[in-house]
Parts: sequence; C-alpha cells; structure tokens
Amino acid sequence: MKQLVDVLLPSDEGEGTSGQVLSWLKAVGDRVVVNEPLVEIETDKVTVEVPSPCSGTLYEILKAEQAEVESGTVLARIDIDQAVDIGLARGQL
Repeated sequence: MKQLVDVLLPSDEGEGTSGQVLSWLKAVGDRVVVNEPLVEIETDKVTVEVPSPCSGTLYEILKAEQAEVESGTVLARIDIDQAVDIGLARGQL
C-alpha cells in the first residue's frame, strides 16, 4: 500500500496570497530527500522554493507550471513507501 505525503504551499510563503508555479525542479518518479527544493513559486513580491516534506519518490504533480496556487494548496504527492523499500534493498535503513 502506498503512503503518500502531500507537498503543500506553506501559508507563510507569499504572505497568504496567491502565486504561480514557475518551474518544477524534479519530475514524477525522481527520488527526493527531505528539505530538497521541489518547485519554484512566484508571488507578487518574491520567488520561493518549496522543499520536500519527506524523503521518497515524487509520485504525482498536481499543479503544472504557470498554474495559479494559494497558500495551503496541494502541489504534489510523495510516495514514502518506495523510499523505505529502496533503502532496505540497499541496506541503508
């Protein structure tokens, strides 16, 4: 069973206003580690990188580049089960 973790646009980014997805730094299927930048969001004041909330595999991107997003929006999902399976197979956990 997959264990998916949502990647959210934090409420403190962009002062609670809307923004736009500039670019994805990872693609679906890529391995990610906790705090690794995943996506760049541009607001009317700043450009911010949203980090991965956990380690795993980028399972799904829900907001495409140029999409408008608001604080709390689910941007993507990470499958943490695949990270555990890969780590066990390599003896890393």
